[in-house]
Amino acid sequence: MKKLLVVALMLLLVASIAFTAKITFWTTETESNRLQRIRTLATLFKVRYGVEVEVVPVEENDLLRQIPIAKASGTLPDVIEGGIEPMLLLGSEGLLEEKLATDIINEFGDIYTGASRLLSNGKGGFFAVPFHAWVQGIWYRKDMLEAKGLEAPLTWDSILKAAKELHDPDNGVYGIILPKKDDAYAEQVFTEVALANGARPIDLNGNIMFNTPEMIEAFAFYKELGKYSKPGFTTVLDALKGYLSGEAPMIFYSTYIMDDIAVEEVQRGRIDKYDPKLVENTGFANYMTNTRPTSYGQVVALGITTETKNRIEAKKFIEFLMTGSNYIYWLHMAPGGMNPTRKSIAADPKFLENPVLERYGSEKIQEIIAALENVERFDFYEGHVLTEMSKISGAFIIGKAINLMFANDWTPEKTAAWAQAETEKLLGK
Repeated sequence: MKKLLVVALMLLLVASIAFTAKITFWTTETESNRLQRIRTLATLFKVRYGVEVEVVPVEENDLLRQIPIAKASGTLPDVIEGGIEPMLLLGSEGLLEEKLATDIINEFGDIYTGASRLLSNGKGGFFAVPFHAWVQGIWYRKDMLEAKGLEAPLTWDSILKAAKELHDPDNGVYGIILPKKDDAYAEQVFTEVALANGARPIDLNGNIMFNTPEMIEAFAFYKELGKYSKPGFTTVLDALKGYLSGEAPMIFYSTYIMDDIAVEEVQRGRIDKYDPKLVENTGFANYMTNTRPTSYGQVVALGITTETKNRIEAKKFIEFLMTGSNYIYWLHMAPGGMNPTRKSIAADPKFLENPVLERYGSEKIQEIIAALENVERFDFYEGHVLTEMSKISGAFIIGKAINLMFANDWTPEKTAAWAQAETEKLLGK
């Protein structure tokens, strides 16, 4: 009898294993400590729903190479995590479950508009679900602006006025530290400036747009603002150290600055001193506007591939990852670098249970993350990857144009004409 019972139990165990659903999840988080967190979440998901999750790390730079290989061999994962570019490329090739992504976004009902818009399929739906993001904008000394009766630096006019009023080079203080080196940081900052005026380097039809009135105005504003910047061809590190040390009351930086501002050990590692009131005195301009509001950032998304045989389980896994303590556990891998795309999580007191985030408080955290309402990029537009934009960025044309404008005192018109000609040459147009 005992032998029969043992055999029966073994058969039940085998049967349960055979019928356990399994999904494969590709993640671009490859660091061991982060993978440990993700595998913990996968285990919790299995315990709760009886669905096994195979976590497969894929280097971010290798993702676009691995996707066609997996497609050809029929081994695309059920769920994939990655940046906007691979998601839009997969979606445009019909490899992502658009209806499931759209259903998840609609059912959550609180995902920031701009984050969703970056993943639009151009037909009222979405290729993938915005998962987490970082944003970039102007970090500013609220106390210094308020002492002068200045408004928050959200508009071209208010930014320029604040930079001019606070510029005091004789006492080692500059109105702003603006990038003027021919690098990616200069392009990132200029992206927000240009989009705030409705200017783009290239449109959906591949037309080069550097010589438009809107773009010339953007270069003109950037050059005028540069009058109140620290001299020289300043870099991202100059901006960071300048803000922390009080050398500049305004800089452009991503949310990765948050621990530099809030954590004594990190701040001392940058400038060898610590201002305990810097968090309290810091504000963040979560959008910029001249003719239209915009912000800059990067969004990481979750997509379900059309090859999945486990549509319900894949959808449930994304919902699991983006709900409550599960979501917060993931986001706390990189406080400031991983911000929630759901408003309810940004407002959740548990999200603040972190040594960095708790220093900012709920109101300020929500204000920072709200930049996702207007987040945009030059290289993604209306559900399309503007592939030629990557060539423009790779050649540093925008950074070089800015560098030459300041180095040679070029007019905005000459700067725009140079960028137009260089891009035409680069793209063979």
